[in-house]
Amino acid sequence: MKITTFWVVTRPGPDSVLADICFETDAKGLARQFRGGLSEDDIHALYTGRGEAEKEAERILAAWNTGGEQR
Repeated sequence: MKITTFWVVTRPGPDSVLADICFETDAKGLARQFRGGLSEDDIHALYTGRGEAEKEAERILAAWNTGGEQR
């Protein structure tokens, strides 16, 4: 199966909202993100489906807001 687009979940920061840490992209778009300053350490996970990505992003946002995911 060819994957043309995928969902990226990044680690949240203090003011992050869902749209900040969960987005759909392709390989070229991810390369642009890296050129723009995203580091591999910022990536929490990659998903093929939106639902799974948003669920995980919401989970880590909730954990961040309660102090459980801070780095």
